[in-house]
Amino acid sequence: MKAAFTICSLNYLSLAMTLKKSIRKTNPELPFFIFLADKLNGVVSDESIIEIETIQIPEAEFKTLTETYNIIEFNTALKPFIIEFLDREKGFTSLIYLDPDIVVYQHLDAVWNELADSEFILTPHMIEPIQTKELDYLTLGTINTGVFNLGFIGLQITESSRKFISWWKNHLLHYGHNNILNGEFYDQKVMNLLPVYSDKTVISRNFGLNVAEWNLHERKLSKVDGNFFVNEHHPLIFFHFSGVKMTTAAENSQKNSQFKRTQSDQLSELLSDYIASNIENGFEQLKNIPCHYKLRPNIHRASRWEIYKFKLNSWLKSK
Repeated sequence: MKAAFTICSLNYLSLAMTLKKSIRKTNPELPFFIFLADKLNGVVSDESIIEIETIQIPEAEFKTLTETYNIIEFNTALKPFIIEFLDREKGFTSLIYLDPDIVVYQHLDAVWNELADSEFILTPHMIEPIQTKELDYLTLGTINTGVFNLGFIGLQITESSRKFISWWKNHLLHYGHNNILNGEFYDQKVMNLLPVYSDKTVISRNFGLNVAEWNLHERKLSKVDGNFFVNEHHPLIFFHFSGVKMTTAAENSQKNSQFKRTQSDQLSELLSDYIASNIENGFEQLKNIPCHYKLRPNIHRASRWEIYKFKLNSWLKSK
């Protein structure tokens, strides 16, 4: 039995709903779940949303996650817990995870086919070596943050894959921070080890999977008969809109160096449609809703005042 899922808090729920809409259009037969790392509190009603507390993560483990992680770290660390839930409680045997800022444009048969005789499928950030010095920062960034982009992973449930998922879950209880100097980058960096730990791991070289700002230099977009293609021959299966601001396609292309470098009518169309869909799905209303859980501030994005308040509250609780 197959299924797909994503994870988000309320501030990203419009993105998850945009992803859901794309899956319903392209893969209508596929069960799809939005696991909410938050509380709905009556904000939205949708049958695909499952609040994270309902999957019954043990209290001590849940406390560790909420007390030691910021909102991004918390969301990403939940992945293996949810995989175990979908296996144990729902009986799914083949799963695809997609980040909420992804849109699916084709049937996912290409993923299922590559996964058929394997346990895991991963997509590298880039497929080909970079030859241009001005793009060397992409290579170095990939080395620092992880060879594979964990905005996507596909897996088959087997006895051996269960053992790895359990290990990954226990690892992420403590080592899922954005702390590159300590060998951590969310749930992603550690997955460099997956092809070593599982000899049934597929590293997909399909240019149509997980197209994103970090690999647009090697993936030229085109459109034929209403369908998007990559490098002319590869159907665009899903695009990862990481880093996209909900303003305009033109503004994104101006401010994002990769979008600016690879600007095209097709990219502008993808960006415009994505922004419009998120606005339609309530982005402006949802984006500033604070998470129910009192997580650590994200030091890379939070204001000094937010960080100060958190430290003060933590100090007061210790007294």
